[in-house]
Amino acid sequence: MFKFDTNVRWQNGKARMYDVRQAGFKIHQQARTSENEIEKTALRVVGQAVGSGHMREHAMVASDYSVKVINLMKPECMEAVSDERQWQLNKLLECKE
Repeated sequence: MFKFDTNVRWQNGKARMYDVRQAGFKIHQQARTSENEIEKTALRVVGQAVGSGHMREHAMVASDYSVKVINLMKPECMEAVSDERQWQLNKLLECKE
């Protein structure tokens, strides 16, 4: 179903950029057909994450979509949203080390 394997293959030099883009397009197509807003938004997270293989800026969009997923799941809980964003920032800091 998901095309994370395409992104992993690309990172290991075993997939073309074309393959990465096609995987992202397929995921976004699935998101467009979903009637569940949480599922649709989660698929957008995945599509953008896979797309980061061909354009880094997709990673930022994926992080924003993941915050939206938290908002949809817990609409009255700013703490959950804050926790998600803080987790993301901590992961970025780990990459710098």
